[in-house]
Amino acid sequence: SARGAAASKEAAKSSETNASSSASSAASSATAAGNSAKAAKTSETNAKSSETAAGQSASAAAGSKTAAALSAS
Repeated sequence: SARGAAASKEAAKSSETNASSSASSAASSATAAGNSAKAAKTSETNAKSSETAAGQSASAAAGSKTAAALSAS
């Protein structure tokens, strides 16, 4: 029947729209995952920099302790 065919066509169109939305959501998810990975990498880099700075700070502290001991004697 013509009405059945029209309803079928409508359902197919709706399906297509939903599929398109799903694909769009999947792409957004992939982008978010990529951004997350990037943020994690940045975090790791910052942590390494902090670690390096802490090491340099400890070195400097040891150096000034030595200098203080030398000037005290």
